[in-house]
Amino acid sequence: MTGAERYIEQVMDGSITVCRYVRLAVERHVRDLERQNTPDFPYWFDRNAAERKIQFTELLRHIEGPLANEKAKFKLEDWQKFIDWNIFGWKRVGTNTRRFRKAYIEVARKNGKSLMASAATWYCAVMDGEEGPQIYSVATKREQAMAVWKAVRAQIDFQPSFKNMTKTYQQNFSIVIPGNHGVIRPLGRDHKTEDGLNPHFVCVDEYHAHPTSEMLNVMENGMGARAQPLMYIITTAGFDLNCPCYQEERHMVTGILEGTMQPRPENVFGIIYTLDDGDDWQNPNCWVKANPNLGVSVSYDFLESQVTQALALPQKQNDVKTKNFNIWTQSVSRWILPEVWNKCISPYAPLEGRTCYGGFDLSSTTDITAWVLAFPPKDLDSKYTLLPHFFIPADGLLDRERRDKVPYTLWRDMGLLTTTQGNVIDYEYIEAHILADAEKYNLVQIAHDPYNAKQVVIHLTEKGLDLVAFRQGFLSMSGPTKDFEKKVLGCEINHMGNPVMRWMMSCVETQTDPAGNIKPVKPAQNKYGKRIDGIVAAIMAMERAVTAANGESIYEHQGVRSL
Repeated sequence: MTGAERYIEQVMDGSITVCRYVRLAVERHVRDLERQNTPDFPYWFDRNAAERKIQFTELLRHIEGPLANEKAKFKLEDWQKFIDWNIFGWKRVGTNTRRFRKAYIEVARKNGKSLMASAATWYCAVMDGEEGPQIYSVATKREQAMAVWKAVRAQIDFQPSFKNMTKTYQQNFSIVIPGNHGVIRPLGRDHKTEDGLNPHFVCVDEYHAHPTSEMLNVMENGMGARAQPLMYIITTAGFDLNCPCYQEERHMVTGILEGTMQPRPENVFGIIYTLDDGDDWQNPNCWVKANPNLGVSVSYDFLESQVTQALALPQKQNDVKTKNFNIWTQSVSRWILPEVWNKCISPYAPLEGRTCYGGFDLSSTTDITAWVLAFPPKDLDSKYTLLPHFFIPADGLLDRERRDKVPYTLWRDMGLLTTTQGNVIDYEYIEAHILADAEKYNLVQIAHDPYNAKQVVIHLTEKGLDLVAFRQGFLSMSGPTKDFEKKVLGCEINHMGNPVMRWMMSCVETQTDPAGNIKPVKPAQNKYGKRIDGIVAAIMAMERAVTAANGESIYEHQGVRSL
């Protein structure tokens, strides 16, 4: 039994402690083994290829610390072997090229990420049989991208056989491999020669630090001519829930593992080592979930000292949670926390023909407009379902994406957001979308903020739709906001994991008046990267749906609960 197979067995029988996402990654592998040789699964597992990568890695040397002084070779732990077992063992039927074209590995710091990244980089440069492989390590700045490049260069310097097959050019930071005409280079967003590249392998270290997906997109677009390219993303959690690492890559991987992303991208491997919802980060029994190398490269004493400092200095807690326990955090306080919001995700159910209530929050002419439908439960066991859609001007979209640090273009391509022609919102697009929804669903009533909405209301009313004004002051917003909060806490709402709504919920704070009334607000008026329009529209739509379900308003004498 190999180390990878031992790890699989131990995860499946529960003899080692892992988080939910790790177990789901192992179950996916086991399930895929059973799917081999079936018509709808064009992949097969090559044990020899998997073992070859692991054996290659264990020929490499430690390059820093006491083990480097002893000239010790790498010894992969079983969890690391499981990752290589998947990425390099699965092949495509017919071509025998790699199945996985992207790998996303998320784990706390000091768990051997640099070792894994440098080994994968060097392996793909010399062992893939690719002619002229272009190998890149990328980061926000080239100085940061040098970390993996230097680790590969150190391997070359330490081993004569590697040194004889390469030439290193320090002046332009290139390692050239004459035997296959390959090159290994570091690149950063501050380096202006990314376009026109033809990458075979790209290592993206600490992707959480990237403010946009621009660098990764350039690299992926350049991989089209390669037979078996690999985008290798290895990172720790970060402090910005709006960054592309969290919004795009992590969202995709969790969707793959949970089975909520359909169709499932079969060419993406992902694994996340973190604490589970409800775990106490102060509990040493949980630490191994985010630190699979606990007792090897990470010590209990070190983590204990970090936790002790964080308890003494509350301002350090987010830092410790993020870096040492791989928990995504946000530096500002918000209304409903991500772990609470994320519990309100259920599988998609057909909504065509169902009764629903709408809410729209028209933006200024250059901002986002939100349109949300709320579908009441069909029976006592079902939930309120939210179906949002968003609109934004097409002109300047990339500039707005860089400014706000959210993936508007991705959301547009996913069909979650419509871009209207020009540099201002074209309300005709919104009216057409609402009318189309009215044909598709049984749209009973629409709540709207009367500000900026006069012409839209006139046009929709002329088409036979029922619209009611819903002002944004404390008195009108407080009851619906408190009930929305209550239903989120009780998991009575299904938002289906919409990433735009997730981002907007991360921006919401609540403001309270002297009478105890509350309403949702942005953390700072006109602050870039902070939008709450979808949540406001959802609250309005929910108020109409709940009121209709109860036959009267339920928003009198409601209390608010703390999250």
